[in-house]
Amino acid sequence: MEIKVKNEVTADNEASPLPKSKMPDCWNDDMRMDYLFSHFRPHTVNPLDWESKMKFWTAILEVWCVDNNKPIFTLSSLKKAFQRKGRTPVCLPTVIETMHRNRLLVFHGEFVSVPPQQTWHAWTIDLLIKKPVTWIFNKLKNSVLGTKEAAEDVPYVHIAACKDLGRKLLASVIHNRLLELSELASLCGQEDLMQLYVVVHELCRQGKAAIKEGNSLLVKLGDPHISELDIGVYTLECDERTLTRHIEELETEKRVAVQEAKMYVAKNMRQAARSCLRKKHVLDSCIEKRTSALNNIRLLLTHIHEAKSDAKVLEAYKLGVAALKSTLKGSGLTEDSVADTMVQLEEVLDVHHEIQTALAQPMEAEDDLEDELAELLTPQNTLEKQLKELNVPTDLLEPLDTVPASPSCLKMPTMEPAL
Repeated sequence: MEIKVKNEVTADNEASPLPKSKMPDCWNDDMRMDYLFSHFRPHTVNPLDWESKMKFWTAILEVWCVDNNKPIFTLSSLKKAFQRKGRTPVCLPTVIETMHRNRLLVFHGEFVSVPPQQTWHAWTIDLLIKKPVTWIFNKLKNSVLGTKEAAEDVPYVHIAACKDLGRKLLASVIHNRLLELSELASLCGQEDLMQLYVVVHELCRQGKAAIKEGNSLLVKLGDPHISELDIGVYTLECDERTLTRHIEELETEKRVAVQEAKMYVAKNMRQAARSCLRKKHVLDSCIEKRTSALNNIRLLLTHIHEAKSDAKVLEAYKLGVAALKSTLKGSGLTEDSVADTMVQLEEVLDVHHEIQTALAQPMEAEDDLEDELAELLTPQNTLEKQLKELNVPTDLLEPLDTVPASPSCLKMPTMEPAL
């Protein structure tokens, strides 16, 4: 019973080839994994079953390569990585052989021998047609002379994993800058330079990077060409780092010389103190010269970067002018056409104003009607005023609404003769 518990604990603590979130669900199913770890049966017996098993291992190998940042692997490293409860998948040799036959995997030596500008299709034609004898000889040698131990140690390159890691590398590193491969490795967190090199090599084949070999391996991402300007900027940046490091070292020596001079003065050793001060003055002179050179280098780099920015701005201006010209030409906008249109618009507005004025004129004369309407609307107080002028008593006045319409009906009071 104790042995069983111990085995379970060991199995739980066993390192997983992938994070738990990326592991397939069947990894914890012992019966399913026993089948997937076993040898492949002949394809003719059950083709669907054979394809399903091959699909599982093909998918998990690609995820493992990308997650571990290892596009290069060997059969022995895969067996070690995918151990489960003390068992090793015995089907991996068939998986590797099938993937290599389908060009999903390539021998590392073949991969790096492909020129960066050559596609895999062109390389395959060159290998199978132009060099058939060499290809057949290598195949026969590997099949006849190759041993099991040698096959397990042969490095393979996973093409799809290289492409995926290349996309991640382009997204995480500044483009169009010349870097050493070791510096690029520190920026992207890759410790194995060989693994990083195959990723950059794949980017070069896609036209998204460039490599220059010399005293050090230089890499440029985002551009398939390395110009003399790139090399000049890289040299200036290296000189800048070197001068900065030397100035820091000289400053340190200067501080030590000052401390020693103080110590000798405290011990009343004037000659030794003077020697330290002379050394300090020499160091001051060296620091001043190298600081001046460093400032000049930084000024040159600043001007170069400004020139690049100005060139980009000028190119943007040119594109904007070309786009505006194309828009104006396509829409027919010219100075003459706009002027003609404005003149026509003014004429049309004048005609419209004349039409509106003509429509607003009355159809017959209404002067007499207006006078009669004014008489009807004469207020009552105006009528009373006129009657007062005729010396008519106001108490004899009838309301305005009772006055007959005809003047003949108006009864005037009779005046008695005076005695």
